[in-house]
Amino acid sequence: MRSQHAHTLARANPTGRLVLSGNSASLASEHQLVPSGAKSLLALHERLGPGEYVWDDTGVAPGTLLIWIDLERQLISIFRAGHEIGTSVILYGAGEHPTPLGRFSILRKDRDYHSRSYDAPMPYALFVTDDGVALHASPQGIGRATHGCIGLPERFAKLVFDNSSIGDKVTIVKTERVLSEQVSTRLLET
Repeated sequence: MRSQHAHTLARANPTGRLVLSGNSASLASEHQLVPSGAKSLLALHERLGPGEYVWDDTGVAPGTLLIWIDLERQLISIFRAGHEIGTSVILYGAGEHPTPLGRFSILRKDRDYHSRSYDAPMPYALFVTDDGVALHASPQGIGRATHGCIGLPERFAKLVFDNSSIGDKVTIVKTERVLSEQVSTRLLET
């Protein structure tokens, strides 16, 4: 079920959510695995691969998005009202073009942006810095990277674009891998 088509059919409507207890939510937030105030996560039965995503906002009220990106785990999580409604594997910048860490806001949106600097399309661009760092659709695959941006599968990028607004918050972190694996294991045991 790892084919390009499988993620659309098998993962578009996951069953259930992992509801976080107060202690679990505090522990996960303390270690930057989720934002403060997280209430539930999408229940995934397998680790996502390049180009795969899940989006399920069933039963979650409309509202402001909070976007949480972890460069170490190469994941993005979209939260609304404390509930994760979308998650995907990402690409990010490395080497001479690292992706910045920190808290940002969506400054502007451009559905059909084309980078003049890199002569590259950046569809569904959500700009978070004045110097061009954005979340946008990008070809996915192992070994690929961006020039500091966050690259998303195209269908997922469209969902994020269509559901986000200027001013929505974006947090980019880089957790410690061993620590995040230990905390994740403890969360699943509670």
